[in-house]
Amino acid sequence: MSYFSANFKLEVVPGGWMTWNRVNYHSDYLGCKITVPPQFFTDLASVPKFVPRWIVPIANGKNRNAACLHDWLCQDDVREEMNISQRQADIVFREALGVCGVSRIGQWGLFLPVRGFQKLKTLLKKI
Repeated sequence: MSYFSANFKLEVVPGGWMTWNRVNYHSDYLGCKITVPPQFFTDLASVPKFVPRWIVPIANGKNRNAACLHDWLCQDDVREEMNISQRQADIVFREALGVCGVSRIGQWGLFLPVRGFQKLKTLLKKI
């Protein structure tokens, strides 16, 4: 069963948030432990400004752990070290949302825009 070892302790810093504790996430999907270190900068939810907040809510208390984890996994060097794709990172995000208690509809409501945005970024890199 997937789980977080603890909740992230976050502090507001200019432009986002800073983690102040190490948090492990045990992913059934990947079959491994993911460690997010202290002093990791995150914006919690990289939602383009043109997307209405009622469609994709800003990371709230319920989905913050999943958002921090996903931001960690979206770093190229982290994915390379773990030998995972962006798609796998996004699936771990959806898995973690479930662990955080987000409803299935809510999981898909957050996952689909994230996955679409990542695909768009990949396409734009090729241009």
